[in-house]
Amino acid sequence: MNYSLYKKPLLLALPFIIGAFVSFSILDNYSQKKVKTKLDEFALGAETSVNMALVENVQIHCHDLANFDKCLDGYRSDDIKDVALWLGNSQVHAINQMQSGDETAVPYLHRFLRDFGYYFLTFSQPNASLQEHYLFFEYLLNQFPVKVLVLPIVFDDMRETGIRPTLEDALSDERVATKLASTSIGKKLLANFGDKDSAGNDMAALEDTFQERTERFLNHKLAEYWAIWSARAKIRGQIYVFLYKFRNRVFGINPSSVRKIIPGRYSSNKAAFEAILDTAQSLEIKVLVYVVPLRNDVPIPYDLGEYEKYKREMQSLSERDGVRFVNLENLIPGDLWGTKKSTSVGGGQELDFMHFKAEGHKLLAKSLAAEVSGLMEKKSRQ
Repeated sequence: MNYSLYKKPLLLALPFIIGAFVSFSILDNYSQKKVKTKLDEFALGAETSVNMALVENVQIHCHDLANFDKCLDGYRSDDIKDVALWLGNSQVHAINQMQSGDETAVPYLHRFLRDFGYYFLTFSQPNASLQEHYLFFEYLLNQFPVKVLVLPIVFDDMRETGIRPTLEDALSDERVATKLASTSIGKKLLANFGDKDSAGNDMAALEDTFQERTERFLNHKLAEYWAIWSARAKIRGQIYVFLYKFRNRVFGINPSSVRKIIPGRYSSNKAAFEAILDTAQSLEIKVLVYVVPLRNDVPIPYDLGEYEKYKREMQSLSERDGVRFVNLENLIPGDLWGTKKSTSVGGGQELDFMHFKAEGHKLLAKSLAAEVSGLMEKKSRQ
């Protein structure tokens, strides 16, 4: 046999074979390690702690549909049925340099609003876009009677888009889908993230088919016998984190870098904001919209012209619907903000523009309590 015929193809394939072997070895080794990083929270840094509030061992603060039942069970076990709802991002559930006994604003407001006859529930997700708030708001309206909505607006999060996997089940709720289909932004969310493919075909038809059962069987077997397969989501996420940090290092991006508007995403989030207010108005839900506190002892990382225009637009939309709008961007003094580990490879400490210490949460709670109670007093006089 003339083995020289096979020599050239083998030499050409050798780098790929070696690369595949090395890659699988690295992945296999990595999959054996316990991954502690929560991908949604990796940008917080070690100095900032997540605190999901409980009152008397009852969960009153959750993230999304992944742990929604914990908050729903607490609500159902209480004799107060009217709900005041707070939707937010990581500023709501994160405490910088947290000490023993520190609380976020959530339990303070929960205890305060009980005296007004409201059960206060909070849901917050890191980098939550207004599109996600809109979807979740429509879902929550079918779970309990919302009478008051507290809605922060965050300039950074106007750059976010899409629906995270832990909210996608809400799109399958028939009542939610029907409501979304009545708005332009809702139709867009259904088309992009619902049970449809790029051609608009219903993907639910694949449920419990031979194809789905086969894929489920193969996934289960591969996960059972191969650690890499069962850890693939974490590995993929860690690779994303590394690439994110590497990009920031290459381009010199850090929390102080000026972030500009992304027009398409900004437009979609603004449309979602309008849809939230329209729904609230149709159901006679009292709404408090507030500009979130922002670190102000150093130059802010925004294009000032765009930021001022954004605030004017959001205030105009709020007041058009008779919504209470308040600007709390200067509420928290500079000494109550902190720093965090670098979000780029090899970087040092960075300023944190979004998360503050427990004393800052007390200030936020007092300001929101005064504003929300004002809405309730106005309601009682009508």
